Amino acid sequence: MPTAHRIPENSAIHGFLSKCDPRVEIYVTHVDTSSPTHRKGRFFTVLGVNLSFTFLLLRRIYSGFYRYGVLFAINKVVPSLSSNVPAPTLGWALVGNILLDLFMFIVILPIVLDFAKGLATLRLRYGFPKAEVVFRKPTTTTMVNIAAEAPQRRDAFLKDLLQRAVDPEEMKQMNFGMPWEEWAYDYKAMAAASEANRNGSIKSQTWDLSTWIKVKPGWSVIQYNGEVDYQTRLEMMEKLKDKLQEMGKEHVFLQMTEVIRTHTVYTNGAPQPMPAEVDDIISGIFKSNDLDFGEIMRDISMDIPPSFVSGSKDD
Repeated sequence: MPTAHRIPENSAIHGFLSKCDPRVEIYVTHVDTSSPTHRKGRFFTVLGVNLSFTFLLLRRIYSGFYRYGVLFAINKVVPSLSSNVPAPTLGWALVGNILLDLFMFIVILPIVLDFAKGLATLRLRYGFPKAEVVFRKPTTTTMVNIAAEAPQRRDAFLKDLLQRAVDPEEMKQMNFGMPWEEWAYDYKAMAAASEANRNGSIKSQTWDLSTWIKVKPGWSVIQYNGEVDYQTRLEMMEKLKDKLQEMGKEHVFLQMTEVIRTHTVYTNGAPQPMPAEVDDIISGIFKSNDLDFGEIMRDISMDIPPSFVSGSKDD
């Protein structure tokens, strides 16, 4: 998985994320460039589902006036309002209806309300743009599943979760807002991102496939589609050299650079990507000196801001 970079506190991106839902500690974002026609089809599918849910809720409410004796009680108090209202029937059928209604109003009603306040409002305000920033956050069920994992397995579980979240096939799956789904859309954040793109403070490309994680004291980002530029690579090498010098392991840096030099191949004057075995060789050098290469590189990369920060308008 790509390394994480800490977001500078004075950046526009940090300010934006700080104003999002304070309960959310993980966001997965991407820019949806699928055709507006495709997104319209998905929207009307979800709309149809929510209209069906609304019809069922209204029907349960209407029949509930009879089933639970509301109209019967009103008829007793004000007989002139209605006549021939049967008394509610007690028994297991009533218990079953109570359980069904509890499910409808605890599970289905929030889905309908979230759709009305979220996706429907977003479409009314912004329609179906050519490119749209998508914010996803873990559902309550997902957060419970993470917390339920044993501490020694939690990191592996979270890594698998994030890998599924950025899988192209998984991202194509429709989301109906069900509580048992792994991810939910944050439509307020999506609307705010659209406004930020309109006023030019944060361009929509900033949110291209990335994972944003809240860490003390701020946020960090893992970018999946971005390439590390040459200047960033140099900065990381300088920080690695300084860190190894502080640890009294400067010879490890010299051995690593020698491996890189001997395995670098040039084509038309340009260095080509390193073979996969180079990472294994370097990791072996660090391991033989009681160092964790992956952990050291994660610490270094966290202190280097992501490439898009320098291009942000407000930085």
